[in-house]
Amino acid sequence: MNWANIGWWVAYACIAIVLQSRAPGLDFLLPGFILAIQERNGAQFLWVAVFFLLLQEGMGNMAFGGTLLWYALAVFLFRLGHNLFEAESFLFIFLLSGCLGVTHYLVFSIMAGLQGIPVHPQTLMDESVFQALFTPFLWRLAHYSRRFIHREDRA
Repeated sequence: MNWANIGWWVAYACIAIVLQSRAPGLDFLLPGFILAIQERNGAQFLWVAVFFLLLQEGMGNMAFGGTLLWYALAVFLFRLGHNLFEAESFLFIFLLSGCLGVTHYLVFSIMAGLQGIPVHPQTLMDESVFQALFTPFLWRLAHYSRRFIHREDRA
């Protein structure tokens, strides 16, 4: 990884943290996580995954594990779907985001129940739907901005 690449990931994480502080319950790091999976760079994915997991688990109010489970499902669903669709197509990301919206609701309602945290099902449903709808657009923006980093790598 070069310095421009590292700088991009740090800048993305900072922007995602600010956005997440404005909209609690939503995961603005997820589109970047999906992008890291797509780039098929094992070392980069490992570092990004650990960095994002530590950030998410540290910022949340639940015990450790909810985000880990959700991100593991994201990897599983991505691997399952990229065999059927072009991995960088907007349609694939839109379908993946819809599936992740459903898993968001399931994972966090189960985790909240296990931890005795009261959850309002309608609020969690709204967060899950919004997560499913905004993820493809934020992914597209992040994907577009990554092209400038990759252009520098080729030069």
